[in-house]
Amino acid sequence: MGIMDLFKKKKNTESDILDDMSYIADLHHIEGVWNQYDFLLNAQGYGWNYIVDSADYMVHADLENIGTISVTKTFNEESVERIDEFNLTGSIQSMNSLSEESIDFGIGGTSKILGAPIKIVWFNQTRVIRIFTPINDEILLTRYAETMIRRTFGTPDEMKLAKSVK
Repeated sequence: MGIMDLFKKKKNTESDILDDMSYIADLHHIEGVWNQYDFLLNAQGYGWNYIVDSADYMVHADLENIGTISVTKTFNEESVERIDEFNLTGSIQSMNSLSEESIDFGIGGTSKILGAPIKIVWFNQTRVIRIFTPINDEILLTRYAETMIRRTFGTPDEMKLAKSVK
C-alpha cells in the first residue's frame, strides 16, 4: 500500500451503512484552509435546549481541549465568547449564560475521532448544523455529523452512514 492509498476515499460497504434513513437531508461544503460543512437535517428545526444538550454531549463524547464557546444573542450583536464561564463551571449544563435562548451556539476544540481541530455551530430554530475543520473530506465529515446527531460515539454504529433519503 502506497502513501496515496491512505488518502483515497473509502467505498461504502454493507457494514458501513445503517438500515434506517439518514438524519442529513443535504450538505453544502465550502473548501478552504478551514473547510465549512453546512448540514441540513431531515428533522424539524430544533430548539435551544436541544442545542445546549447536544453541545454537552459532544464535550463528553468527542471534544477535548475546548478553546472556544460562543453565543450570539440577537441579530444586531456580535458573537460573545463564553469559554471563561465554561472553564469556571466545567460543564455546559452549568453555564448560567445559556439559560436564555440565543440565535446560535458554537463550540470548538479537538475531535478525538477526527484527530483534528473542529468547531460546531448550531443555529437555533433551524435545521442547520455547521462544522468548520481543516479536514477536506465530505464522506468523513458526513459520517461524523451523522454520529453526532445520532449520539452514537463509542457504539458499534459510530461513524456509519445511514441510507440517503434522496
